[in-house]
Amino acid sequence: MARKVSNPGKTASHYRSNPKSRAKHVEDNSPGGKYAHTNAYKRKHAKLAKELGTEGTNKDVSLRNGRATAENLKINRARGGSKRK
Repeated sequence: MARKVSNPGKTASHYRSNPKSRAKHVEDNSPGGKYAHTNAYKRKHAKLAKELGTEGTNKDVSLRNGRATAENLKINRARGGSKRK
């Protein structure tokens, strides 16, 4: 619960007097559900990795053209990396 102060700052005053803005602020800063889409992706990726048997190998699952293939780690991670031109 938020503490009540006698002299709130500008930000606190704004959120107290604008309930719509306050609701968006709370939603944006709440951790629940923020990364739900990545969790679903990771579950799918792990399932595909298990099916392809990439554990303990130099391979990783690569999703290309809607299909999952076992591909070399270096090639897969380099594609679209930070130094790509």
